Amino acid sequence: MRSIIIGAGTYGEVYLAYLQEAEVNIVGFVDDNPNHKGKKIRGVPVIGNTSELARIKEEFQIEAVYCPIGNNKTRVRFLSEARAIGYKTPNFIHPSVIIHKSVQLGEGVYILLGTKIMPYTVIDDYVMISMNALIAHHNHLQQGTFVSTGVNFGASITARKNTYIGIGATIMTGIHELGENCLVGAGAVVIKDVPDNAVVAGVPAKVIKLKE
Repeated sequence: MRSIIIGAGTYGEVYLAYLQEAEVNIVGFVDDNPNHKGKKIRGVPVIGNTSELARIKEEFQIEAVYCPIGNNKTRVRFLSEARAIGYKTPNFIHPSVIIHKSVQLGEGVYILLGTKIMPYTVIDDYVMISMNALIAHHNHLQQGTFVSTGVNFGASITARKNTYIGIGATIMTGIHELGENCLVGAGAVVIKDVPDNAVVAGVPAKVIKLKE
């Protein structure tokens, strides 16, 4: 399929490498940063901004869009808008990922190399999981969750919409949920439920502040 990547920053560049390796036909990047206009990223041009997605789809005959942007709300918004226009939002699962056949996957899910996911986990639309994450069984990662490199995610836990889990954090089995739009700091060890919009960090993790 003729495809585009939303986001021409370093993470988009990394996903370009993996998608091309998987023989996905990336026609161009879309980015709202005016400094990227007219540039080429590893030989692939920036062909417009997100306000032009409908035009780009028609003009370049694009079928699918990938949006590996780390900001959860931004990623969800762009992919939702693209889907409404008629783009397909495929998953990208690196070949090295070990994922049990019982795991349920939504659309626009991106999982990078070395991650392992145990049975009966549900992963909703627009979730991103980085390298070498370990995700146990019977979990639910709701829409827009981001799991960073090296996260150890226990069993039977719900990460509510737009949860962000920093590098190397541990989410202990025994808690029930990470609240909507919460942020777990790098290296944190979470031993109790996290409220909505909370920023937690430390060992054990404590609430530092609430997002406005």
